[in-house]
Parts: sequence; structure tokens; C-alpha cells
Amino acid sequence: MNWKHILFSGAATGAILAILILVVFILPEVDPESPAILCGGWFLLAVLSASIVNQLSKSANWPEVSLKILIPVGCVTSILPLLGPIFGMPNFEPITLATVVAMGAAGGFFWSIPFAMWFFFRNGRTAEEE
Repeated sequence: MNWKHILFSGAATGAILAILILVVFILPEVDPESPAILCGGWFLLAVLSASIVNQLSKSANWPEVSLKILIPVGCVTSILPLLGPIFGMPNFEPITLATVVAMGAAGGFFWSIPFAMWFFFRNGRTAEEE
């Protein structure tokens, strides 16, 4: 694993998280009855998206990125780049939904940068893939 895998996995986690939020809450127009249900549901979807990316990495024989990295990336991505656009969506047009997924991928990429930098400076540029 190297820093590039962390960035790609973070972007994939954000994109899958956005898709899950759209499929579970937005498209069926599910109205959570309390903020606790909403927050718990979004947290569970963040953990689920991180687990999906981790399992896809394993099954494709790609370097596996730890859930210790992917779960925080998913949780923060669900709040900052996704919360506002999800609640402010003007419609359910395909371009709007694709924009939300792209924002999730961009948010996952952005929030994985600190982990990638930590890994890069800890292991150096010449670290080989494990």
C-alpha cells in the first residue's frame, strides 16, 4: 500500500457513500423521524461504504487500505461535502445525482489527503507496495 492507494480508496469510499445515501434516504424520500436516526443512519452508511471498498480491494487483489483510515474518511465526507447538497437538492435529475456522487468522491479524496501525507512522510517516497 502506498499513498496513492489511500487517495483512491478515499475517493471510492466517498462516491459509494454518496450513492448509498441517495439510494437509502433521498430517492425513496425516507424521512428520518429524529436527528438520532438520521445521524446513526449516515454513520452506518459511512461504515458500510468503507467496508465495501475494503472488501473490493481484497477481492481484486489490490493493496488493502485499513478500515482505520476509511471509516473516518467516510464519516467526515458524509458531513462536510455531502450534507448541504443532499438537503439542498433542487430535483432528482440524473445530472444532479451525478453531481452529488462526484462531490462525494471529491470529499473522500480531500479527507484522505491527511492520511496519505502521514503515510508518505512516515514511510518515505521509496516505500514498496506490501
